Amino acid sequence: MLAEQPQAQPETGRDYAPREVIVRHGADGSLILRSCVPLAGVAANLVDYLERWATEVPDRVFLAQRTPARAWETLTYAEAWARVQGVAQGLIDAGHVGDQPVMILSPASIEHGVLMLAGMLIGAPIVPVSPAYSLMPEARPRLEEIAALIRPSFVFMQAEEPFMPVHAVPGIADAAWISAGGGASSVSIGDWYDLPPGDAVRQRRAAVKGDTIAKILFTSGSTGSPKGVINTQSMLCHAIASSAGLIPDSQPYSVMVDWMPWHHTMGGNSVLHGTLRSGGTQYIDDGRPLPGQFDKTIENLRDGRPTVMQSVPAAYGLLVGALERDDDFRIAFFSRLDRLIYAGASLPAGIWDRMQALAVRTRGWPVDFGSALGTTETGPGITITHWASDGNGEIGLPVSGIDVKLLPVDDRYEIRVRGPSVTPGYFGQPGLTQTAFDEDGYYRTGDLVQLIDPTRPALGLRFGGRLSENFKLASGSWVATNELRLAVIDACRPLIGDVVLGGIDRADVRAMIWPAPGTELGAPGALTALANAIAARLADFNAHHHGATHRIAAFRILLDPPSIGTGETTDKGYVNQRAVLARRAPLIDDLYAAAPSSDVIPVIPCGDIK
Repeated sequence: MLAEQPQAQPETGRDYAPREVIVRHGADGSLILRSCVPLAGVAANLVDYLERWATEVPDRVFLAQRTPARAWETLTYAEAWARVQGVAQGLIDAGHVGDQPVMILSPASIEHGVLMLAGMLIGAPIVPVSPAYSLMPEARPRLEEIAALIRPSFVFMQAEEPFMPVHAVPGIADAAWISAGGGASSVSIGDWYDLPPGDAVRQRRAAVKGDTIAKILFTSGSTGSPKGVINTQSMLCHAIASSAGLIPDSQPYSVMVDWMPWHHTMGGNSVLHGTLRSGGTQYIDDGRPLPGQFDKTIENLRDGRPTVMQSVPAAYGLLVGALERDDDFRIAFFSRLDRLIYAGASLPAGIWDRMQALAVRTRGWPVDFGSALGTTETGPGITITHWASDGNGEIGLPVSGIDVKLLPVDDRYEIRVRGPSVTPGYFGQPGLTQTAFDEDGYYRTGDLVQLIDPTRPALGLRFGGRLSENFKLASGSWVATNELRLAVIDACRPLIGDVVLGGIDRADVRAMIWPAPGTELGAPGALTALANAIAARLADFNAHHHGATHRIAAFRILLDPPSIGTGETTDKGYVNQRAVLARRAPLIDDLYAAAPSSDVIPVIPCGDIK
């Protein structure tokens, strides 16, 4: 075991911006919020950061990834800049012209990062697509839709073999294929690394402007066809600078160990671009917050020892358990950690409390938690807690440079956004673009928020759920889905992993529950014992809550996990309530049947549900 050394809390930490906000009142009852900190330090092109650090800190590691032998392969800033220029030249030599898109089908990797920046250097839109769409047959229709819309000139895959079945997909069948190692049907990206950049690279770099498309990121499409969100250079450069003045770096550069996929805005924009902006180092985590895959994450965190960690609540739930079980890992993890950031969903209180207890035990003082609200369409920043957050659903105040409009919806607000870090629209889908913005040019996020204190807006906002996921019971009363879901998870921890709530136009709320990851149910009677334990927890929960909108009348346990291929969940672990309800409608009907199946467990007491 590593020796635990007594530590003194640093006298100076992060120099957070003041907790202030400018508030204007609209004639329609809306509030317009804007940060008091002006936006500054916006680059012209994300590649400018790479060129800068290649000159100033050429030997610092930019990206690191595991080899098959589990050693670390690293790429310094100087090496990255040379490879990016070489690949840009290689694309041109291979026939890339104008603004033809380059599609990436593979997970995060050094090669993925080099190709992404090479495309940005010469104005080629990069289109990273979820690998699940290629590797899972049930998700193949999503890839076909994307390919038909984008029609890329080049397609990158990390290795040929797993992706061979998609070579014939219309829209990408005629593209030139690139891979990490080359093969019978692809050129090796490494063949381009040493090419000297010529005049064509310099000319095309000079032609890249703020409105040049840098990326096209596809939303999960869980309630319809995937939508290609245009990410321009100006949008991404403004987005990555929007929180820099609110949470200045407390160390010379950041170190991140991150698993989040680069075809999502959180991993591919917030984490990767944030690393690049700070001249930091990113260890690409090949683990996932899933049973059987999280051991890799623990190994990578132990080696990387991050200064900042940004992830989703599902990952923190697994992480806190691993830290509690392994003292050596706990000491390594907290050795230089400044801040933990979560987004995508609210963090259950139990995970928060356990993580703080570990931080105090290890170094003597709590860790700063932060949260944020963002979307693919906003690059992703909308709000951030630029202070040591208190939790409880806090999502902070607006980042610099944008206007946030809050429109009253019952006891909360719909949040809308306008500013230079907001997308101009959806690629090739003008109808969707038109409906995504209101008459004043604000992007309609579909998210709901609440003021922590209506009389003191500077205290910030609290997440209030998704407008599309909250629903009314037959009585006309609203169910705040996110709040009830989190309360149920907290009441039943550590028995359950996630919950989907039903009850649209019904008399009460009933639930479909997934067991906690790693739950062993193979032994005789194990499932019955779990159901009884959950029923007892929910009975106690109901006894302490009043009204039909705050109770669970019955539930069933789901043994098959939410499907990425059908849109029930995303690579980040976010479970889409409406998609699950639609796909599993017969199970919901059974929950409410007059004579339900034996899989439906009533919760007693349910009380006088009103």
